[in-house]
Amino acid sequence: MGWPGSYANASTKPPRAALPDAWPYCSHMKLRILLVDDHAVLRSGLRQALSQQPSIEVVGEAPTGSQAMALAAELHPDLILMDIHLPDMNGIEVSRHILNGQPGIKIIVFSSDTVRTLVDEALQIGVCGYLPKSSSVEELIMAIESVMAGKLYLSPEVSGDILADYRKSLRSDAQPLKPLLSEREKHLLRLIAEGRRNKEISAELGVSIKSVEAYRSRLMKKLGCSSSAELVRYAVRQGIAEL
Repeated sequence: MGWPGSYANASTKPPRAALPDAWPYCSHMKLRILLVDDHAVLRSGLRQALSQQPSIEVVGEAPTGSQAMALAAELHPDLILMDIHLPDMNGIEVSRHILNGQPGIKIIVFSSDTVRTLVDEALQIGVCGYLPKSSSVEELIMAIESVMAGKLYLSPEVSGDILADYRKSLRSDAQPLKPLLSEREKHLLRLIAEGRRNKEISAELGVSIKSVEAYRSRLMKKLGCSSSAELVRYAVRQGIAEL
């Protein structure tokens, strides 16, 4: 079942997608979600679909970027479903602002626009997932579960384009072998590919945030990468991480 068809005007309830056994929230600890989209009909459909999950609570809705930032600061949601094209500002900029102030919040971009430049930019700022609005309710729930488990989630439509680019570059470029990585460098690369932010990586590795930034910088220089998105592509291409 895809979007943006609205469940609000449907005569039957949306199908209930069962959450996986690994779902980290229980009945007394609901996952608090903020919806950000300028279309009220879509927000209503999302709210109705998500309300079928007993472990999910939609705590707020925002039709604009400025309202999204205000509600994120007020409500402290666990996860935000973020549209890209909002009336007052770009959803990626809204996400950047929110993550700068509240790095613990998980953000999944839920947009009809899956242009590669937008996907790359979203990954660079720390967004944890990217889905087109044509995704089914079941895939949306799968993405939420994956992101809340600390993983990066890209829909097949998005990851398919990225992998196609990898294959094309492997066929067309006769590049020299990349330098060998230590186990610690591979660990760092896996965490970056999973969409972990510096604060989370710091806790995982037991080092300071400044050290994480220094390690990331050295890793980018060693691999000849100019962005976090390029590090992710390298990790997937080398089999160090999976999308």
